[in-house]
This record gives sequence, C-alpha cells and structure tokens, in this order.
Amino acid sequence: MSDDGQRDVQGREEFLLEVAVVLPVLDLHIYRARQPLAAGSQVVVPFRHRTVTGFVVGQVKAVDARVRESLRDIVQVVGEGPIVDEPILELCRWAAGYYLAPLGEVLSAALPTGERAAPARRVCLTELGLRSAEASVPSGLSSLALDQGDRELLARLRKARTLSLEGLLRQDGAHGARVRFLEQRGFVTIAEGARPSRPRPRPAAGLEGKDGSRVVAPELNQHQQAAYAALLTALAKGYATFVLQGVTGSGKTEVYLRIIAEARRRGHGALVLVPEIALTPQLAERFRERFGDDVAVLHSALPPGERAAAWRRLRRGEVGIALGARSGIFAPVRDLAVVVVDEEHDSSFKQEEGFRYHARDLAVIRARQAGAIAVLGSATPSLETYHNVRLGRFSRLLLPVRANPAAALRPLPAVEIVDLRRHPPGKDGLLSPPLALAVDEALAAGEQTILFLNRRGFSTLVHCHVCGHVVRCKACAVSLTLHRRRACLLCHYCGYAEPIQQICPQCKNTSLQGMGAGTERVESLVAQRFPTARIARIDRDTADGARGKLFTLLAQMHRREIDILVGTQMVTKGHDFVGVSVVGILQPDMGINLPDFRAAERSFQTFEQVAGRAGRGEHPGRVLVQTYCPDHPAITFLQRHDYEGFVKDELARRSAVNYPPFTRMVVVRVEGKDADAARSSAVAAAACARGAAGQGVVVLGPSEAPIARLRGRTRFQVWLSSSDRAQLLATSKAVQGARVSKDVRLEVDVDPQNVL
Repeated sequence: MSDDGQRDVQGREEFLLEVAVVLPVLDLHIYRARQPLAAGSQVVVPFRHRTVTGFVVGQVKAVDARVRESLRDIVQVVGEGPIVDEPILELCRWAAGYYLAPLGEVLSAALPTGERAAPARRVCLTELGLRSAEASVPSGLSSLALDQGDRELLARLRKARTLSLEGLLRQDGAHGARVRFLEQRGFVTIAEGARPSRPRPRPAAGLEGKDGSRVVAPELNQHQQAAYAALLTALAKGYATFVLQGVTGSGKTEVYLRIIAEARRRGHGALVLVPEIALTPQLAERFRERFGDDVAVLHSALPPGERAAAWRRLRRGEVGIALGARSGIFAPVRDLAVVVVDEEHDSSFKQEEGFRYHARDLAVIRARQAGAIAVLGSATPSLETYHNVRLGRFSRLLLPVRANPAAALRPLPAVEIVDLRRHPPGKDGLLSPPLALAVDEALAAGEQTILFLNRRGFSTLVHCHVCGHVVRCKACAVSLTLHRRRACLLCHYCGYAEPIQQICPQCKNTSLQGMGAGTERVESLVAQRFPTARIARIDRDTADGARGKLFTLLAQMHRREIDILVGTQMVTKGHDFVGVSVVGILQPDMGINLPDFRAAERSFQTFEQVAGRAGRGEHPGRVLVQTYCPDHPAITFLQRHDYEGFVKDELARRSAVNYPPFTRMVVVRVEGKDADAARSSAVAAAACARGAAGQGVVVLGPSEAPIARLRGRTRFQVWLSSSDRAQLLATSKAVQGARVSKDVRLEVDVDPQNVL
C-alpha cells in the first residue's frame, strides 16, 4: 500500500481526495478513489442527484468512521494527469479566496473551452423499458399508451443500450418531449456522465509568425532606455511591480518587447495582457515580427479549437510567450519571468459575470507568486495603481515624450474646448462650426479625421412626440436603440430586438421618432455634410462576427484610404494612425455625468486616449471637444494633458467621501424575476451584513440598482465598504450565507467596477 493510501472495509486500497466541484458552492467535498490523483486532475463525481465535473485540489489523510460511510466514489478521471499545473492552481486558490468565488468555478474559468470536461447526458433503458421494447405490447399498458415514435425510440435503445440525449435533440427537437414522457413513466432514465470536449484544432489563421527573417528593432530614446534598464535590473532580482506611464505614442510596446526578448534569451516565459486583443492587431503583428512562432495568441474571438491548441502549446513548453485578453491571465506559461498588462486602466480587465475577477490585479499576484516582474503600462494609470505608487508598493517609470522623433519635438496635440452654449451645432444638430471647419481643413490638406462618440446605433431612443411614450426593452429597464441598417430596435444589454415601428403603442398615433445620436447616425450625417469624403465606421456593429472586416477597415485607415473615421472607444486603443491630424470628441457630457463615482476618471482616460490618436505623424494634431460642461475637471485637465493635476484633484474628491482607493468596496447584488421576492431578499442580505459587520465596515442599502431591471430580473444592491480588508471579507462571507427566496440570485462582487 502506498504511503497516502488507506484500506476500506473489504481491505481494498483507497484514497480520500478533496474535490472542488464546478458549481456555485463554496465548500470542498471529499470523494474516494482507487488510485492516487494529483492536485489539478479533472474528474467526474456524483453530487446530490446528478454527476458533475470537478477538480482534485488535495488529499485527506483521515476522516471519522461516520463521515467515511457517507463518502461516494469518483466516477471518472478525465484525461491523463493533472490538467491544471501547480502555479495556476496556486493562483486560482488565491483568487477564489479574495473574490469569494467557488474554487471549482475558478479552476474551470482557467481552462479554455476545449480542455473543460463537458457533462454528457445519456438516455438509458430501465428494466421496464427493456421488457417493453422486447414485447409487442408493453406489459400492463394498452396499445394506446405508446405511439409509434415512442416504440421506435425504445427499439433504438434496446439495440444501442444507451443514446446521447444531446445527439437525439440535434436530430429532432421532438425527441426531448418523447424522452421526458418515457422517463416519467419509468421506461428510461437520464444519466449524467462527462466526456472531454476537445474541438479539432484549426489552422492558426496567420497568427504563427513570419518567415523567420530578423526584424531590426528601433533605437530607444533616453526615456525608453532608462525604463528598460530598470526592468533589466529587476529581472535578475525577482518580484517587483512597475508602472510604465507614457504619453500616447511614447513607445511603451517597444519597452515590453525588449524586456521580453531578454527574458526569452535567459530561457524564461512571458505573459502579455491587453484589453481586447481583437482590436489591437498592430500589437499582435509586432510580437509576431519580433518573436515569430514563439507567440501564442489567446482570446475569445478565436475558434475554440484554435484557442485550445495555442493553450496546449504553451503548456507543453513549445511556446514561451502568451498574448491574450482578460482570461489570458491563466495561460500556462512555463518559468514565468515577465507579466505585462497594457492599458492597465481599462475597465474591460474586470470580468463582470460569473467569477468576477480583475485581470490586472491577478497579474500582480501571479507575478509575485512566480517571482516575476509585473509591468503595468498606461498613459493614464488607474487611481488604484497611482495610489499604490504613492504608497511605495509599485515603482513608476516615465516616458514623457513620443517615440516618433518628429512628433517628439512637438507638444502633444492641442485640445480646444468648444462650448456648445456659444457654438451650437449646425443644421445637422451634430457638428459645431469650429469642428466642421477643422474637418474641412483636414480634408483640404489630405489629412484624416477621427470623430469619437461612445454610443452605437442610429438613435439612442425612440419616443412618441404626441404622448411622450418611450419604447423600452421588454426585459430591461432601458430604452431600445434604433439601428437603421439592421432595421430594428435593439437592447444593448440583453440583445432583445423588435422591428422598427411608426405607430405609438400607447396613443396609436403615427408619431414615433428617434432622439439622440449614435455612431450610425453620425456616419450618415457626416456623409451628407462632406459628400466627397471617404467615410467609415468602427463599432461593435461593424466588428461583431466580422473580424476580417474590422482588420480590413483598420488597414484602409493605415493606408489613408479613409478620410473620416467614426467610432466608439474601439478607435481609442492601440492604433497608430500617422495620417490623423483632427480628432473630434462628440457628446462627452453623457459619460462624465453618469451616476458612477468613477465617471470622471474613465472619461478623462478615454478622452486622453482618443486625443492621443492625433498628431502622430508629420503634422501637428488638433483635438476639439464639444461640450455643455466646459468646466468639468475631466475636460479642463484634458485641455492641458495634465494627468497629474487630474489625479490629484480626483483623489482629493475621493478622499473626502472615503471612496476607493482610500477604502475597499464590495457590492452584493440581489436579483430575481419576482420583484417582491428580490426586494425582501435584499432586505435580508442587508440585515445579515449589518449583523455581521465588524468595526469600521459601512453597510449601505438595500436600494434599487440604477438599471432596476435587467434580462427580466429586478435588481437590488447592498454596498459594503471598509479600509480593513479582513473585516470586509468576513462580513461579505456572512452575507453569502443569507437566506434568500427561491429563484432569487445573490452575488458578491469584490472591488466592483460597475455600479449600474
């Protein structure tokens, strides 16, 4: 018998293993196995009245006799050996504890779809079903009890013994009702098992590198050289976190490339995270040019098989650099030495559903656990990151000028504030005279323009000008957005769509009309205003499901085949358009006035990013901001490109009301289809929080969420805050145990980024 094994009552060797099941349960469960299994192994186990997948996370030396009698056996071991390596398991343990998430769900999220065990339901004959299939008339039933389809299905099961329920449903949706009928009458049972879901790998779609020819790296300026030298020194010492703060176009990417190249020369691995890899083809291209097929690209836009194949190459050590979006934080990079988070301030690094982690924060933890260096890059670091610099936890490296020698000799693009109270928009209701003139001048000079509006669609709402009725989503407490090209009214939260209508459902008049502007309307109006200009639009509508089209548009912009580019925040990230001399920021007031304490910070960051697209080439840039709020800090500090001034002003405001980063926050979200049940459950959660709150923990609520109904569920929030993380954690854990009504969902979000 092995050292870790034990004997059951029959004298057989057995092993007692802790398993984290992939369900929303926080506790670990003990199961028996007839063989030793390493931590990180994926298994199938019985749980209550079904079987589920899970992960072995440890071994139990002994349990008392009463517990041993109730233990159940592991049903199946998936794959050979552990699927989750020890470094990733360690990271997942930390993440589960910090974010109060079930460890099984965290481990499942760490794997690409192609490596997760997928539950498979099998339809099996019972003894009654077998006898019935063998008899011409089922025993005890009249010939009318089963129809011809039922008999045919029983005959198929008699021959095959078991059939896949998913396979039956794919063949004919009517099989679902037939199986339920037979199950209710005892002819069949539905058993759950699991099989590894491994899609066939596809070609890497051009993401595997160039022809191997050597790329000559550009010469570093003095600021880049100083930053690289500091990182190089730290590389030999172990864990440290650096904030690489550089103005837009300052060459942060080249610093990343240099330190990663050195890490690879020493035999170490590297991990690079970007907000949205599909939106930054230049970055992927630069990495391929520098490192060839030593780069594995991981992001959700890839086909599952392609993504899983890249993940396996990393795990086998065939590739040393992982480049990915948020979930790339779990990439199995071997001997990790460098972790880069580009645009670290970007809110898309926060996962907003399920396991609600923040990839930037996990990147710092992963670097610490691996003894690696973490590099957080941004022109406008988040206030949390800036605060960590002030506390001495992170070191800051500055790139104050643009890397392009011609642009480096000029100041950053001039920002002009267009007060719409003095310069109202023209006939189109969109462009003020100063902005229209600037676009005209850019067109005359053969230069390009970007018009930024962070709203897609044609009209942001449709209302009746007779009775005032607003057309709203049937499942969410939001208005529907008019999408003229798709000929529908669309909810941007749940995806509900309905045809465009002219008759008001309230007063029956032909009086519905659109209000507000989205990028689709901007594109249309600009085409009318500048009829000879070549105009394109980039937003979710032009990019979703059309990755090739997005890349084509970006390539056309680089080749200067587009004169005016209209876009949402998708045009603000990672693009180096050297022909852009004018940037117009439309309707910034919507963003800065959102009911969110981070609204000013996010607005300033977004405006600074899009402003940075101008003036990167030979010509100086101009940025025109059309606003009714010219005195708002996000705009006044933007005019001077004064990040330091904005941060100090904003930190003073946050400190006065004790908001992050001066305190930690947790939001408890309670939602349900029944509004009364959701409300009473939220009251119970708040009472539980107040009863468990330690000294210094503030409990606010419950209150309706700003978006009170979403996807058919009424939503309430309870906010917890404290500067004492341990007290806040204990209170949050207590709330997770609050008694809520049936069909009401309670979720805890640690370090929330979204208050809506």
